[in-house]
Amino acid sequence: VSVEPRIKRNFKKQTIDIDFTLVKAPRIFVERIDIKGNVTTLDRVIRRQFSSAESDPFNPRELRQAAERLRALGFFADAKVTTRNGSSDELILIDVDVVEKPTGSLGFGLSYSVTSGTGFNLNLSENNFLGRGQALSLNLSRGTATTDAFVSFSESAFLGRDLRFSISGGTSSSSGNSASYDTDKLSFSPQISFPAGEMSRWSLKINLERTEISKVDN
Repeated sequence: VSVEPRIKRNFKKQTIDIDFTLVKAPRIFVERIDIKGNVTTLDRVIRRQFSSAESDPFNPRELRQAAERLRALGFFADAKVTTRNGSSDELILIDVDVVEKPTGSLGFGLSYSVTSGTGFNLNLSENNFLGRGQALSLNLSRGTATTDAFVSFSESAFLGRDLRFSISGGTSSSSGNSASYDTDKLSFSPQISFPAGEMSRWSLKINLERTEISKVDN
């Protein structure tokens, strides 16, 4: 809609009446969405943050929400969404200009104690794996009596829909340092979440774990 002020002058009373009339304005459609600045991140990762596509009616409120979703991804140091006139008065162009930032981390460390001896740990994480918007993390640790290895992976647009699928698993083993037996543990946990409303989601998670105890002291 557009607002048209209609003025009525009363010269006898020296007053002016102003009526603000809401009238139906010409519909504006999205002609094209242009994306630039993404070197690593794929175009489809950015486009799926927009509810509207080419040839859809232009919605300024949805455009502001899409810009907020882009910034919330954590992949970009800056993300700007602007509009400009299209090839006709009924068409508009949407420009998306992003500045990428590092999304991965690598950490490692060494430890030593009189009771446990020496150990090391290594962790690797990437929140935008191969520019697909996927998250991948790996954690390894090794001590004199313990060994742990865990990996997790998540896809925020599973099957091209607003479904987040994640899977994690790992192994953990310990020898009789603090107990009179050895332990070997294997864990596996898939999870899927889907929107229940504009600001809420439902999640379904399954935890599977197998623990084996050996070398028990009679």
